Amino acid sequence: MVVDGPSGVGKTTVAALLVRLLAQEGRPVHPTKEPTSSTLGRTARHGTDEYHGLALACLVTADRYHHLETEIRPAVKGGKVVVCDRYLPTSLVLQRLDRVEPDYIWRLNQYADRPDLTIILTGDPVRSRARAAERGIHSRFHRGGPESGRQERDLYVQVASELDDAGFRVHVHDVGEQPPEQVAAELFTEVRRVLADTSTAQAVTADADLISES
Repeated sequence: MVVDGPSGVGKTTVAALLVRLLAQEGRPVHPTKEPTSSTLGRTARHGTDEYHGLALACLVTADRYHHLETEIRPAVKGGKVVVCDRYLPTSLVLQRLDRVEPDYIWRLNQYADRPDLTIILTGDPVRSRARAAERGIHSRFHRGGPESGRQERDLYVQVASELDDAGFRVHVHDVGEQPPEQVAAELFTEVRRVLADTSTAQAVTADADLISES
């Protein structure tokens, strides 16, 4: 599953809390993030002043495919619940802000695995930008003021609708003034529902396979 949203909205904290809640239930869980800590990921994270437009979009997507191949797919195959901080929604928002056509971003990511659940957090852009500044800003995308923050938030809402139209399971949550613990607790209800649905679907598939082999 994916936790995404504007910089400073609290997604990293919420993702970590969801990982803790999953572990407390005895579920094997694998936390991860994008950009990754690989050479590709570090270049994408710290190279936004050097790389722009199509070049940056391709770099970010290359990191994603490497991430899937070397970390996410092996974890899923091993039976773990993967919780990823940032994924496709970030590309659909930030690369669009970088004047890359949405259709091109979708084509670049056409072979990226579809998560069971995409959580998109939204919130007050003034507060989000202030939190991001306190943490330290490394990306040119997050250096603007409140107006830039509003544009980023609005694009995430738009992207959530686009993902839903494309068949993704999407859950949008406005954090308001909720503390991260409350946000995570409310989201965990949806996470449990998705995991239950996934388990049921897997069981049905397994039964169908057994019938076809008999």
